[in-house]
Amino acid sequence: MTAPRLPEGVGLTALIASYARAQESRRRDRLFADSLAEQFVARVLDVDVSTAALPPLGPAREEHPSEFWKGLSGLFAGRTGFYDRYLTERLAAGCRQVVLLGAGLDSRAYRLAFPADTVVYELDSAQVLAFKERLVAEVGAEPAVKRVAVAADLREDWRRELLAAGFDAGVPTAWMAEGLLMYFEPDQADAFLGEIGGLSAAGSTLAGEYLNRRTRMSDIPTPEEGDRAMAEVFVSVDRGGPAAWPPAAWLATRGWTGDGPDLVEEFVSSGRGVPVLFDPRKEDPLRLHLFAATRNA
Repeated sequence: MTAPRLPEGVGLTALIASYARAQESRRRDRLFADSLAEQFVARVLDVDVSTAALPPLGPAREEHPSEFWKGLSGLFAGRTGFYDRYLTERLAAGCRQVVLLGAGLDSRAYRLAFPADTVVYELDSAQVLAFKERLVAEVGAEPAVKRVAVAADLREDWRRELLAAGFDAGVPTAWMAEGLLMYFEPDQADAFLGEIGGLSAAGSTLAGEYLNRRTRMSDIPTPEEGDRAMAEVFVSVDRGGPAAWPPAAWLATRGWTGDGPDLVEEFVSSGRGVPVLFDPRKEDPLRLHLFAATRNA
């Protein structure tokens, strides 16, 4: 078969994240199972994942992973469990409207046990969504709930596109910004949080994460030659995200209350070692803080 043409930029990072979820799903001590991620990677790399190891994709590789890939794959796997729990808890509490901001190749509408009347809106660029639709069609996957793909640029008037797609601003929403805020300048992140709040009815919640500072090449643990290109992308796309730290302080400025764990806490609680990329013992360590917050009345 002919593998689909990869989207550029952020679309590539979405594929790398899917590779990490596929790799985690193949572990005996896996934190979650994402069979669709495995099938996505299989279609892109044209392999039979039932009989073979996942072949390398840039820095991503199952065999003899570099310290850089251990850090990236640990990040993707660690935060996936956090967001899975967040959505499961929100829907158990009665929320039926989910918005995935910058959804990428997210498969939660397919793999999580959501109530049948749940509506999941997935926002991303038209290019990334078209790439995903092709992969979904090839594997014959069907969502377990109503899934609405919304092509939108999150730095522009994405709210108009979401409302036009049927989003109801009058009911509680579980918003999720997984791996997204680092792509915003601080003032853009502030405005974005205000825009989300403007569409959030009482009882709405928001989950996300961001780093304590911008990533530097010196943070990358001695990237191997095959890692360098992805390391440079990882550093170059990091625009800093919100300026306030920790996230609870930033959320409070726009009418949200909440907090969450440091990524290192997720590693420890799941029995995983802390990758060098996020080693808290380093001078001026790179930290990633996850959060789940509720919109104030």
